[in-house]
Amino acid sequence: MYTIYREVHPPTGVEHCIECHFFDSCRKSLVVAAASALRVYELHSSKPEGARNGTVGAQLVLAGEYQLYGNVQSLHKVQLSQTKRDTLLLSFKDAKLSLVEYDPENNDLRTVSLHCFEEDELSGGLVNNFHRPVVRVDPDGRCATMLVYGHHLAVLPFRHDVVFDEQEPTSPTTPSAGHTTKDFLPSYTVDLQSLTERVCNVKDIQFLHGYNSPTVFVLYEPIPTWAGRITLRRDTHCIVAISLNTSDHTSPVIWTVGNLPFDCCYALPVPRPIGGMVIVGANSLLYLNQSSPPYGVSLNSTAESTSNFPLRKQTALCITMDCSHAVFVSDEHFVATLRGGEIFVFTLVPEGMRGVRNILCEKVASSVITSCVCKLLDNFLFFGSRLGNSIVLSYTRKAHDFEDSLEASNKKRKVEQAIGEDLEDLEVYGMDAKTGPQLHTFKFEVCDSLLNIGPIANVTLGEPVFLSEEFTQGGIELELVACSGHGKNGALSVLQRGVRPQVVTTFELPGCTNMWTVFSKDDQDSSNSHSFLILRRQESTMVLRTGQEITELDALGFATQAPTVFVGNVGGGRFIVQVTCTDVRLLKGEQQMHFLPLDMGGGVKSCDITDPYGVILLVDGAIVLLELKEENGSASLAIEWPEVKKGSPIVVMSTYTDCSGLFTTEASDHQLTSAVVQPSPAVAKTSQSSVDEEDELLYGDIKQEKKEESSSVQQSSPHQQKTSHSKTHWCVICREDGSLEIYRIPDFQLVYCIRNFSTCRRTLIDSGPMSSSMPAAAPTSNEQSVQEVLIAGLGPEGTYPHLLALVDRELVVYKAFAHVQIQNPGHLHIRFSKATHKVLLSDRKSSKVPSPSSQPDGTDSKDEHIFVPRLRQFRDVGGLNGVFICGPYPHWLLMSHRAALHIHPMSIDGEVISFAPFHNVNCPNGFLYFNSEGELRICVLPSHLSYDSYWPVRKVPLKNTAHFVSYHMESKTHAVITSVATPVTMVPRLNGDEMEQMDTVERDEQFPYPSEKKFYLQLYSPQSWEVVPHTKFGLEHLDRVTSMKVLRLRSQETLSGRKEYIVVGATTVCGEDVTCRGKILIFDVTEVIPEPGKPLTKHKLKCLYNQEQKGPISALESVEGLLLSCMGQKIFMWHFKDNKDLVGVAFIDTEIYVHTAHALKNFILIGDVTRSVQLLRYQENLKTLSLISQDPLPANVYACGYVIDGHQLSFIVSDDQQNLMLLQYQPELPESCGGLYLIRRTDFNVCAHVNAFFHVQSRSSAPLGASREVKQMMTDKRHVTFLAALDGRIGLVLPIVEKMFRRLHMLQIRLAQGLPHTAGLNPKSYRMFRSSLPILYCPQRNMLDGELLWQYTQLSWKDKTDFAKQIGTTPTQILEDLKEIDKVTAHF
Repeated sequence: MYTIYREVHPPTGVEHCIECHFFDSCRKSLVVAAASALRVYELHSSKPEGARNGTVGAQLVLAGEYQLYGNVQSLHKVQLSQTKRDTLLLSFKDAKLSLVEYDPENNDLRTVSLHCFEEDELSGGLVNNFHRPVVRVDPDGRCATMLVYGHHLAVLPFRHDVVFDEQEPTSPTTPSAGHTTKDFLPSYTVDLQSLTERVCNVKDIQFLHGYNSPTVFVLYEPIPTWAGRITLRRDTHCIVAISLNTSDHTSPVIWTVGNLPFDCCYALPVPRPIGGMVIVGANSLLYLNQSSPPYGVSLNSTAESTSNFPLRKQTALCITMDCSHAVFVSDEHFVATLRGGEIFVFTLVPEGMRGVRNILCEKVASSVITSCVCKLLDNFLFFGSRLGNSIVLSYTRKAHDFEDSLEASNKKRKVEQAIGEDLEDLEVYGMDAKTGPQLHTFKFEVCDSLLNIGPIANVTLGEPVFLSEEFTQGGIELELVACSGHGKNGALSVLQRGVRPQVVTTFELPGCTNMWTVFSKDDQDSSNSHSFLILRRQESTMVLRTGQEITELDALGFATQAPTVFVGNVGGGRFIVQVTCTDVRLLKGEQQMHFLPLDMGGGVKSCDITDPYGVILLVDGAIVLLELKEENGSASLAIEWPEVKKGSPIVVMSTYTDCSGLFTTEASDHQLTSAVVQPSPAVAKTSQSSVDEEDELLYGDIKQEKKEESSSVQQSSPHQQKTSHSKTHWCVICREDGSLEIYRIPDFQLVYCIRNFSTCRRTLIDSGPMSSSMPAAAPTSNEQSVQEVLIAGLGPEGTYPHLLALVDRELVVYKAFAHVQIQNPGHLHIRFSKATHKVLLSDRKSSKVPSPSSQPDGTDSKDEHIFVPRLRQFRDVGGLNGVFICGPYPHWLLMSHRAALHIHPMSIDGEVISFAPFHNVNCPNGFLYFNSEGELRICVLPSHLSYDSYWPVRKVPLKNTAHFVSYHMESKTHAVITSVATPVTMVPRLNGDEMEQMDTVERDEQFPYPSEKKFYLQLYSPQSWEVVPHTKFGLEHLDRVTSMKVLRLRSQETLSGRKEYIVVGATTVCGEDVTCRGKILIFDVTEVIPEPGKPLTKHKLKCLYNQEQKGPISALESVEGLLLSCMGQKIFMWHFKDNKDLVGVAFIDTEIYVHTAHALKNFILIGDVTRSVQLLRYQENLKTLSLISQDPLPANVYACGYVIDGHQLSFIVSDDQQNLMLLQYQPELPESCGGLYLIRRTDFNVCAHVNAFFHVQSRSSAPLGASREVKQMMTDKRHVTFLAALDGRIGLVLPIVEKMFRRLHMLQIRLAQGLPHTAGLNPKSYRMFRSSLPILYCPQRNMLDGELLWQYTQLSWKDKTDFAKQIGTTPTQILEDLKEIDKVTAHF
């Protein structure tokens, strides 16, 4: 079986974050890493609605997104010499280090240097590297280090001096343009086990502040221990400080400390002037400094009994710091988030210059469960999370005013008594330089959040509730419901891949080919409702008034006897311009204000408006400019015939109103300074090295701190600067030879020219003014033709200009970015970079798509030359702005305040002929569209979904962890298993092998009690996603749910003999001294009479069976109406008889521990925790369970499922190494040993832990316009297998025919060799099979990488042709294969 893997939803869980000067030195950015995705955000200030005066608001704006062929393991920054921006250091498995930076020429990532430390001498024979390659950078930017295989330190020195020597680096470094090899010194490694202090089991590495040489601080544990052995071995952690001499590669040990608590987690460097290091432990905080004695505080009462380290007791404090993350917000304060989401502020009370006399702690807020944290600007924090939404917090710091109240003064007195004052410091440095503590109050407010649907623990299919009746006849529509988050971040994520509009009403108006909605505002009218709807027919025009009712308007000022070319508003919506083939009319309401005949040029082809101008394109290629003139209360249109550069005939034209300020011919001071190469701040820093070192140690780098503070204040309000730009007007035209030109309105001066625009290069560059004598590029049959072009200002305020075009019936999207033009004065200072998307619009198997001037039905008429646009820009449709793409495969191109471009399909109603926004009393912020059946639908977007995401999603917060979800089809509800963490204050009393009773344990108030999960079963209604009343069932104490499914079991209550039951499997674990038990609970959802005014009370949950089993219930499944339960290694078949009892039918013993089972007819696929999968069969006539085949190779199974391709059946398995394996039962092959072993057909790595599989029958691959019989005939019996991962990504596996596989496999090899590898990552190694054990096995490569193949669609026409020629095919054939894959997998 040949398959293809494709990722349809990218990862969303944030794992790493850092603040840096990514684009230039004048603005700071936030860089986050989510698995293999690298996203760059900028923090823009915004005033929240209803906010108080003085409230600071902010929102994250996406500035760049880059896909890598590898999951980022660590992220850091450094500023190299001769650069104006920071360079990112990215580490990847197993020991790869890449240096990348922003490329301002192409608006993309540029690889600076590559380093690989995966030699056998460094790995020490390890097959699987369990150590994360942590990257750390010296605070002064002198070098970077990376932990290699847990016992080596890779050092990468950087050169910042002005005088360069001639030494060439010997490390595997590949500098790019803009960098020289002098920026990097030779990299080398330090063996930590060969030092004077043998270092092993490294917990963390950090750089110390304030040292003349780069000094690495290593926290390690030479002899490991754990909580169960602290009576024999405690205080096992040690630290060592290593001074790195990068010139002679020596690494002397300058400082060691031993006997630290066993629960130390990580180290946190303290900035100057205090310096030193904070060691964060689970139960204590330690401060270490080479020039002062160590100091520590206990966080709970457990620290005193588990460590002999002298700790100061903190009264009324009971927290644990394991799984916490911390960051310094000032020299003395750092913010830490605990594993429960609580936010604490810790204050270091300094003693002199190099010591700490106390550590104060205060709880200030509660947020999400974080995985990373970093500081933004001066008063913002970013909390990245893998378990919930990442958030941005603003904080304000206010010193205590002790004179306000007596309580505050008493607090000050207590602090002074505990700490005291150093009178000598007051005499020497004065009151301002007092080293005593200043207590501050921190206040946190949430500003913005990033959506995360991970980790996906379980997923199910459901039926959408708010689906219009017009869409229920075409087939069954589905939606995904996933269990997301953890703890208080737990939620249900309801996902839809496409847009499903809510239909208000439908009219049958056959023969209409285009439509427009226009305003007719009066001076007193402040509403934004549309007044008229204009419909164009083949030989006439219909005008409708849109008020409380839609009525046809008698012809007054509108032209109704001829087809309309364009209708739009000018004068701020007060006037209407109607353009026909022969004339132009200006109207105010229904009254005609001005009539302008156009008898030249063979008629009007197209028209577009940029208020107060209008541009008309005639059939002969001439351009006509219209301008609104208002004098003495009357309005008219002034006509001009501007001179356009001569050349190839003009094909398409559109206008653009710029509000961003990017479209300008005058470069700003910031752009000019960025274009000139300036000395690096690091080089400038060396010129100030003459400052007295003693003053620097006393007062710190005050000048630099003030400079950073002022720069952060300047960039805190970029939105206000953007909205201050005045509007400018532009006209973009595209010629027959494929060139694109931009003219300024109204003087029509050529300001931008792109030759060969139709080739769709990755970056569009201004070609400069072309003379008339220069020969135009003659179009060839192989080149693509441009059908339509549009420049649209996306975003809420239209401040993000994008260039959209339909080239060879495919969508091309470019993003404009600032770039100073030095060679072409007087031209626009911009460039265009291609935005990556996966949309394929054309159906190349169907008949040839008609040209824009032809009619949908193919008939000839008088308006055959009229251009019908497919790209329709809209404003405020459901609160969103963007572009609607009409055609056989309609899509919504949206951009919200996040500035993230999202494209959602709308295939639920087939082909869309025309589209227009529509705002009315009965349809607020809605839209209109014509389908292929000639039906006009008035619709609105469902408001319960969020469209500012990769898929339209609704996240239902649960405030607790969701483990399992399953759809109960008979009652149309979702059964959800949730858990709430509760403290454990009781322990079981044992009586032999059984638990006798629970004894209460009493501890002091500072004892951190452990927590356990209390599980609940609840029913949720998809109408409001609220809990169905009286359906919450709580399980008993110590019962842990390990499986829950809605199963169809045998029942005599229904005619079919099957009925849906909710079956729950639970396990009771009381320790290793008590035998593990389990329970099976069977519930029925009954329908009752609802309570008055409470429609959700019509369902009730009834427990039919609740009995204890002899072993733990690890998996459940139904096989031919019988219940299959897995109890560890034993599998039983039960018959649920008379809704009362379970009667045993059959059993079998398997390997070690079965935790997942899936049935197909009478076949059962089970997954073992260490022994891969086994295939079982149940025989009804013999009442037996038998083993058919099994996987001979070991694998730690995460999930398993089926891949169906007609008569072929494969088994798909995911393991702990993030592999996907496809196995088949083929007893005729000799390597299967007569069917005893399953044959592996595919080994593929998805670089994500896959937790769930589900399969859906593929859609029809019939061409567009085919009848229902043809669609059913061409619908094959293969299924699409979807998968969900822990990082939030959703993928699919599709079987394909061998001929298509061979063709795309050759293309995949060529793409892996020919495409540039960002960060030096090879896509081939990214998908290679990984194993935790050294096994003699040759991986099978029968699965294609759809992510790599879809990059072919974003190549230029020349690159597409070159790659196609290399494999002996054509670009059309390749795009046809990709489109077929896209069509059959277009679910949800």
